[in-house]
Amino acid sequence: MTTKSNITTILLLIGISYSIYSLFQNPEAVAWAASALAHLVVLISIKTENIPSFDSEFLGIINVSLGVVATVVSAGQWFILDQNGPLAILFSASALAIWAFRPRKEA
Repeated sequence: MTTKSNITTILLLIGISYSIYSLFQNPEAVAWAASALAHLVVLISIKTENIPSFDSEFLGIINVSLGVVATVVSAGQWFILDQNGPLAILFSASALAIWAFRPRKEA
């Protein structure tokens, strides 16, 4: 369980770092800001999910909504404005994938 948790944390930190780096390279690209925010919220959600007294059922709605919005914004910027390309879509969607395959607390 800890290995999967460590891998998840590393992937999320890579997603946040690369998204922020790309945002600094291309400041008008909102897609990278949305991607960084989606990864950050997933990281915070996964860490708070492990607190026994914290009711974390609502976190799924927040993470899926933010991940979908980040992915759609990335796709819109690529298809409509010809910015970023498919890599931004991949990074934004990776926040959704990490949330879906995260290590879950034992019931």
